[in-house]
Amino acid sequence: MPDVARQVPAITSQRDTLKPSPEVFVSLAHIEANDNETNAPPQQPEPRTFEMPAAVWRAMIACYTIFLLALLGATGGAHAAFAIAISAVYVIMFFGTARAMLRQSAPQPRCEFERPGAALQTAFGPLTRGEVYAQVLIVPAAVAAFGIAIASIGAVVM
Repeated sequence: MPDVARQVPAITSQRDTLKPSPEVFVSLAHIEANDNETNAPPQQPEPRTFEMPAAVWRAMIACYTIFLLALLGATGGAHAAFAIAISAVYVIMFFGTARAMLRQSAPQPRCEFERPGAALQTAFGPLTRGEVYAQVLIVPAAVAAFGIAIASIGAVVM
């Protein structure tokens, strides 16, 4: 070690030498108080609505069920059945989360979109019921068609 490094005095922390000043010291008693000691007024439950009729949710569940059953029929092996079972758990979690969120809120009024002739207002103008159903269900229907196509191809090839 060079002599220059030995000649440099050690730096002492000022934190150890300084004591807090009474003018600067902040009491934390009110900050550390238990919030559970005072009762908060009851709050209005947050409305959680997905603005979709139950028929749309049922159709989505049916599409994903068709897809998983078609894959199960096309593959048929134990390893594939295990992977499909895991996928089914994820689908159940996806739809179950939405259901659990709805159950946490106050009772939901009937969806306004279920009325005949109702339109859903979007940024690009109103959409009719058929247009909304087509936009929402196009991906689940395509997934179900894909599963049926795989099952059909598997049946022809095997």
